[in-house]
Amino acid sequence: MRAITIMYDSLNRKYLPCYGNEDVYAPNFKRLQEKAVVFDNFYAGSLPCMPARRELHTGRYNFLHRSWSPLEPFDDSMPEILSSSGVCTQFVSDHCHYWQDGGLTYHTRYSAFEMVRGQEGDEWHGRAREYTIKRQPRRMDGINREYTRNDYCCHARCFEAAKDFLLNNVDQDNWYLHLEYFDPHEPFDVPDKYKKIYTDKPTSIDWPMYKRVEEQNVDLDECIINYKAAVSMCDDYLGRILDIFDEHDLWKDTLLILCTDHGFMLGEHGFVAKNYMPCYDEIVHLPFIMYDPRHPEMGGTRNSALTQTIDIAPTLLDWFGDDNPGNMQGLSLLNTVFDNSKVHDEILFGYFGKHVNITDGEYVYMRSARHNEILNEYAMIPTRLASLFTKRELQMAQPYPESFEFAHRIPMLKIPAHTPDVPNGSHHMYDTHLQYGDLLFDLKSDPDENINIINDRLDIVERLKNDMKRLMEESEAPIEQYARMDL
Repeated sequence: MRAITIMYDSLNRKYLPCYGNEDVYAPNFKRLQEKAVVFDNFYAGSLPCMPARRELHTGRYNFLHRSWSPLEPFDDSMPEILSSSGVCTQFVSDHCHYWQDGGLTYHTRYSAFEMVRGQEGDEWHGRAREYTIKRQPRRMDGINREYTRNDYCCHARCFEAAKDFLLNNVDQDNWYLHLEYFDPHEPFDVPDKYKKIYTDKPTSIDWPMYKRVEEQNVDLDECIINYKAAVSMCDDYLGRILDIFDEHDLWKDTLLILCTDHGFMLGEHGFVAKNYMPCYDEIVHLPFIMYDPRHPEMGGTRNSALTQTIDIAPTLLDWFGDDNPGNMQGLSLLNTVFDNSKVHDEILFGYFGKHVNITDGEYVYMRSARHNEILNEYAMIPTRLASLFTKRELQMAQPYPESFEFAHRIPMLKIPAHTPDVPNGSHHMYDTHLQYGDLLFDLKSDPDENINIINDRLDIVERLKNDMKRLMEESEAPIEQYARMDL
């Protein structure tokens, strides 16, 4: 058995032709669409970047217990399970967060891994004469761009590494390749040939701020052009993978999954980027395409089942004949890809410390916390995005011997999320959601989520509130989550 996942970062489905976009040049996404099944109701679970990747490994939510985190020692990791059962698992990525404090335990779960340096704020090439303090992504990006131009761009080097693995293993069995691109995540820095698809004018502005449209001090139109160019670059290199599939007939026996961690907003609802706004459709309703070589006749079809990121790990374990270790909340998609059968009745999604969200595919209910002060993080490895927890945070931590069933009852630390060092949560503007209150959207009549009907359909609110509580209980949500959400 053989499989490949191609994962992008910040890929908004509404910029893809297979989801109705007519402005973005992406013929290879359409080419894959003709071979595979396009999922129309696939959602994120835990957000943003590394929480989504933790789900990719573990097949379960983590946003109720933890913000940005490494894989913990108790986590059941899909690629590690495959490796232990004799599958060669190869990881290729230029996603710079993997070699920061909050991501250092992910890539080592694979049999082998190849890192491509130089994306965004990757602390790669030092400049002593210009040195300031660590973790200044925009400063590092300026240095990195000196080394990552045109054919040496990070995206191209990721593809070359993946190509090398594929060509060296094209006649072998029992392998899994996880190819993960940082693109089209900002900065939207791509070779000029992709920008020229959309304009002949200079478009140097490619890194919008995490602020509302009216607070931007950049030309958002230029950013949108550069985002489209980044999608076209993703499409170009996707086509090169599909060429390898054609040339070596990998279609006959190789599972292929195309996915992303979350979307990105470029003006919708007046917002730019992610993290600080409610979990609108552009952020959580994701592109997902799957090719099952056992059912080539399904090429060009669409799947309406309610599915999400937690389902990827169980699907790959099922494909290779490995059992679900028991803690995965996701379900295998191998049946629904063939018969469009139901997978989930409802699903949760969200960021740690923000709205808890639920959808049944017809409505989306976003429940705001009533207050955040009692929130805790549960961890064995006390790191986050690009730093360790502070000494003061750890001094305020308490042992949590009770632990959770999904953690195999292994004791961990219970760390207050709001401390003098980190008053607003441990990653990204967690209290900002309080200003938006509760939201309810009818996805059938209002798929773009423009009309909040929270006061008009109290019956739907009550039903989804009860379903939310049930799913939180199934997820072993900490008791303070029910208090802060008034559930």
